[in-house]
Amino acid sequence: MRLMFDEGMMEMVVPDTNTTASAYGGHLRIYDVHIAKMFEVTHNLCQTGRVGGGIGWSYFSGNGSINMGNFRISCDLAANLAVAYGLGTPEHTVIYWSGGEGFPGRTQVFDVPIFNITGGKVNRWMSFVQTFGPTR
Repeated sequence: MRLMFDEGMMEMVVPDTNTTASAYGGHLRIYDVHIAKMFEVTHNLCQTGRVGGGIGWSYFSGNGSINMGNFRISCDLAANLAVAYGLGTPEHTVIYWSGGEGFPGRTQVFDVPIFNITGGKVNRWMSFVQTFGPTR
């Protein structure tokens, strides 16, 4: 998974071509896990003051060959979901920050707490993801 931030937008590029396949051998789909990662990163960057208001996401699978859509995640929604699901063990998450014209970019590693989407919360998360579609 590659995460890149450029001009107020975050881009997620994943190698998976079949995002409906089971993630970790359970009920969650790979797609559900990718959407969770967007919320987790948004929540972390909002909480640490690196972004304000939220993040617009462009999501690509198949190493960038399949456009999965654009998503808008507000800081408020990310915070509400963090409370609803709880935060678990932080996961090292690498984000590439574009430097803009004439400036070199930089890579940073963040310890982003993951949502506790376990047990009875799995079906609730999957239902939420069904209603949270791309903006186009």
